[in-house]
Amino acid sequence: MSNQDSRSSLPERTLKVPQGILYGIGCGIGGSIFILLGSAIEVAGPGVLISLILGAILIFLTALNYSELSTSLPLAGGDYSLSKEAMGGFTTFITGFFLWIANISTIAFSALAFAHTIFELFFPFLSKSLLVIIIPISIIVILFTSAYEFRTQKRALKTLTHLTIVLLAILIFFIVCGLFVAPFTNLNNYSPEFLYSGTSLFGVISMFSVLFICFTSITSNIAYLSNDLKNPSKSIPRVFILTILFTIPLYLLITFAILINIGNDPLAFSQSSILLAIVLNKVLGPFGFYLMGIGALIATLIAMNAALGSAVNIFQALARDNYVPKKFEQINKKTGVSLYSLLITVIIAIVFAIFLDITIVAEMAGFIYFFGLASVNFASVRLRYKRRELARPFKAPFSPILPVVVGSFCLIFAFGLSIIAVFLGLLISIACLSIYLIILADRPSIVLTLAGLKFFSIIIVGILIWIINNLGSISSTINGFNLFFTYVLIRILIAIGIFAIITVIMDIIPIRELVFFFARKVDKESVAINIGRASIICLDDKKQKFIHQINVMIGILQIIASLFIFTVLIPLLLLDIVSIETITIGTTIISQQPSEFIFIAGLIIFGIFLFLSGLIFTYLKIEERSIGI
Repeated sequence: MSNQDSRSSLPERTLKVPQGILYGIGCGIGGSIFILLGSAIEVAGPGVLISLILGAILIFLTALNYSELSTSLPLAGGDYSLSKEAMGGFTTFITGFFLWIANISTIAFSALAFAHTIFELFFPFLSKSLLVIIIPISIIVILFTSAYEFRTQKRALKTLTHLTIVLLAILIFFIVCGLFVAPFTNLNNYSPEFLYSGTSLFGVISMFSVLFICFTSITSNIAYLSNDLKNPSKSIPRVFILTILFTIPLYLLITFAILINIGNDPLAFSQSSILLAIVLNKVLGPFGFYLMGIGALIATLIAMNAALGSAVNIFQALARDNYVPKKFEQINKKTGVSLYSLLITVIIAIVFAIFLDITIVAEMAGFIYFFGLASVNFASVRLRYKRRELARPFKAPFSPILPVVVGSFCLIFAFGLSIIAVFLGLLISIACLSIYLIILADRPSIVLTLAGLKFFSIIIVGILIWIINNLGSISSTINGFNLFFTYVLIRILIAIGIFAIITVIMDIIPIRELVFFFARKVDKESVAINIGRASIICLDDKKQKFIHQINVMIGILQIIASLFIFTVLIPLLLLDIVSIETITIGTTIISQQPSEFIFIAGLIIFGIFLFLSGLIFTYLKIEERSIGI
């Protein structure tokens, strides 16, 4: 990147260190500490304090590398641009794509958290069956936030800062009441002895992975904001480090106040999305309850606002570098926001909010963030050797050992999350790989790329079929139809999978090549034209026409098979004619919504690759025939 390009990518710097710190704190707190802490206490007990400390250590070490990268390359685009300068190529694209999806997951999680809080705060008397209203509320709040974001990012940023100040005041009030007022007002549940009730190493580690999302938004969003900070060489490290140093004791004190005020029965509150409100209700009564409920709503709005801004910024950067159509880079002159990047971000966030459970969305965001943070740590090492000439006002200590160790731990802990979160993360990885290869590859490479992707999707669908047949429970609204689904439709899907494997082989080794190979062996004299020492295999027109017809038939059959998936199997699940009630893997029970989402996602990926492969295969064979090949 030239100096001129670099300068053109830098807007006017208007933010000071206190504003950056407030922004980072607001992004970090979000709704995660309100929503996830109850479940974490249920699993890890008082060991959740250790989980938070481990997360704090990991994010602090990562922030050191962020500081070095951001001061060396204060570019628009945050994490993505840093990775682009250091790594380039596929690593850049997958980092940008992952961080974009992670921010979208944060938007969906925050919207669902907002809706759950509204439900429990103001409508606790309604039946749990009415939880269906949570999805419309989530959609409305996403649309509202996106409309506000589109008006102007600067105004949204100013509002976020003001909301953060209000939120901090509420949380500090909670800590003071939980520590000093509770011994006099919460006589039934005030129990410091719970801190000594014991924990487990497994609980601490697993909840560390879950609660890490409480920290990930700090670094990601400050990196996005760093190109707006005045005097970046000094301001960026200060904002990163001071934000984390302030957030860590805040989290620990909140958690400590909760632990000593829930009595000896954390299970009674673990599933509530308003745990802090319940605790302050026991200390101060209804005033405390509604005050913390409002705090939770403010936190989710802050997180949504920040994640939406980051996601749009990242997608614009992807368009700038030609990884996605340039249309997504176009900025509205009045608002300074890319409408198309905003629209695609909002649409996917709404899809996540509709189909995914709030905990799954949070863990999926955590899984993707782990990979994004690993990429940033490795990028800092790469940049030290690739761009030695860069001025480094801030240098992370113990490089390259520390970034490599921290990045490796990020990759390891990513797989400490739930099976569903890991599976969805891997599906997103496959989708990312598919987009990258298809956009950048030439025609022959596209065929081979689709063959590889089709093969991996066959493996995924095969695993899902085995899980459903052996570990799943299927029901149907039509009497006996579940048996028809299992013994007829699933077997048709298995047959399609076997056929797809054959087509993968034919994509790699075309039928024509096989015929030529056997022709040399069987009847070389009658089909070969000798040219010196070499020979050309030449088939008569009837045989070539027959090969062409088989090829076209194979392509059409792939398209028909994909249409069977999209018009029969997927609608049966979406319309609840067939339901996957549960999937039981060991002691883990996956409920209906995530079970069906995973299976439908697998079918969609398989169907898309099958359709594209059949369409491109048929088109290329017809084209070859038309030019006499």
